[in-house]
Amino acid sequence: MGACAGSSRLAIISFPICALAHGLNLAIVLSQANRHTCVAVASRWNDTGAYGAMEGAMKTCIATMLFLVCGICHSQAQPGYRPENPAAYPTKGQLRAAIEDAATLARAEGLDVEIFDAREVGIAQPLLAARLGVETDTCQVFYNAKPEDGLTQYFETVAANDLPVLLVAMATHEIAHCIEFREAYVHKRFDKVLPPGFRSDGVTVQGYMGAVKSGALDTWGEALADIASLLYLKQATPNHWLELAQGVAGMRRDLARKWPEHDTSPWLYKIITADANANAPLNQSLFETAFRLRRQYRPGGWNVR
Repeated sequence: MGACAGSSRLAIISFPICALAHGLNLAIVLSQANRHTCVAVASRWNDTGAYGAMEGAMKTCIATMLFLVCGICHSQAQPGYRPENPAAYPTKGQLRAAIEDAATLARAEGLDVEIFDAREVGIAQPLLAARLGVETDTCQVFYNAKPEDGLTQYFETVAANDLPVLLVAMATHEIAHCIEFREAYVHKRFDKVLPPGFRSDGVTVQGYMGAVKSGALDTWGEALADIASLLYLKQATPNHWLELAQGVAGMRRDLARKWPEHDTSPWLYKIITADANANAPLNQSLFETAFRLRRQYRPGGWNVR
């Protein structure tokens, strides 16, 4: 990360989170007390540059919501399957409604959510993207209802009555990333957000940024977001969640060769098998439960070294 002139006190971090990114630029904005701003920008994901180490992470961000969409298909569809009443591509109203529903979960954590039309602010990523605004303590979620080739075909395999809950699960996934980054950048609870085996004592915001930039936390972060999505599915569709959850886990597993950083299936299968959130502490939030389950059901490779 480059140095900035003037005060080094961190006032703002604006961190775009795992957008569905065809050519996404990752910007970490450091605003100084004197309002001079230093911007460190990750090059496009298929380039190299100052933040070339983020290349793999940004490539896998393309698949984040695609996995959830495809997980629904995988759970109930054979090749060429088309439900009797297929979903249409999500509209602006449907995407906004899904984010608003997921926002109630964030507000319960004291995190406000701001909703933007991505195309109106010049963001081209399809479906959903999010970023954390530290100064305003908001999770800024962007929606894009412009049909995207590939996603269009996937939505045709989703039953229309499954679409609303699926979209809220997508939004919950994005908000979970905001929750985690707030724990790191605002609350500095590095023992909570770093995996076992990473020393959290003495960690700084800059050190955490370095770990994020290196890609070492990609799968760890995706595990939290996927677990949060599954917990939402169980809350929203208790009689149907298992089928949907198995579909998400299966798709993560099946595409692990292409996007290994997004293979959260070792967590998901353990949680599905154990029905792990059944004994969650009374009144524990969905996101706090996700933090707990991520650590409790981590694969062997994430054990303390």
